[in-house]
Amino acid sequence: MSDERRRLDRKFLTFFARVTDRRNGKLVGYLVDLTTKGALLVGDTPVEINTVLSLRVDLPEGFPLGEKIDLDVRAVWSRPDTDPDLYRTGLELIHSSPETDSVLERILTEYGWPEQH
Repeated sequence: MSDERRRLDRKFLTFFARVTDRRNGKLVGYLVDLTTKGALLVGDTPVEINTVLSLRVDLPEGFPLGEKIDLDVRAVWSRPDTDPDLYRTGLELIHSSPETDSVLERILTEYGWPEQH
């Protein structure tokens, strides 16, 4: 999502949030930052814009609300990272629920670091 369209401040995650595809179990990448409406994924493969992904995100060990969270997202942009072997993909959360929002809020509160502008 472009900076002009983003309504919520992103927070960098203070843990490596490993992300896999729920359909095949393959590693997709890692979440770098997060809001309750979207996230930034860094992985070794570009994602086509408007692709809908069913993701499973590993949460920190001992996280009180579970070890994983399932998210359905849409890729809104994708481009090369500063590391030439990686790609950055902006994700928009779709099909959210109050339970999902609660877990995301808890992650942001406990493991989020404000983005520097």
